[in-house]
Amino acid sequence: MYTQPPLSFYRIRGRKIPGWLLAFSILLSLISGPMLNIFWGNHVEASSHQVKVLEISLPTGSIPQTLTFPLYEQGSIQYFSAGLGKEERSLTYPPFSLKLIFVQGERAFLAGVGIRVSQVDGTPLLDIPGEEVQGPWLFMNIPTGTYEVSGTNSTGTTIKKTISVQPKQSTVVHFRFP
Repeated sequence: MYTQPPLSFYRIRGRKIPGWLLAFSILLSLISGPMLNIFWGNHVEASSHQVKVLEISLPTGSIPQTLTFPLYEQGSIQYFSAGLGKEERSLTYPPFSLKLIFVQGERAFLAGVGIRVSQVDGTPLLDIPGEEVQGPWLFMNIPTGTYEVSGTNSTGTTIKKTISVQPKQSTVVHFRFP
């Protein structure tokens, strides 16, 4: 008569895990890690403004282990876009001096907003195409000062705001499109 061999168990963080489940989990993580990065990674065609990528670690045990964002630069000002999905909205980001949040209607987040930043005297400082704004948040490491900022959504609606950026703090401004 055939008898099934006894199950082997392993202890991980004090929990008893069957050997077959541990082996399956390891195999799945080796195979799916690169595949999940294809779906979860932020793939953006590089523009002439992109200087490198910004990697932000996710909580321990997450797959993927980091999220990657294109980091752009115009002049001496760096910027990147994020906030797409629950995972991105729960991350801790570098302390850039200005964060713009794009919303449409009462609650829907909006991506693809083109941004133009000028000095108050009208001198252009930044011109960010909507293709570089992949999420509803745009972080800019902009110097202290007062700026005229205009955002244009994909339908051509433009909102203009005067924004003051203070030293050693992050300024958050919402752009709410109808």
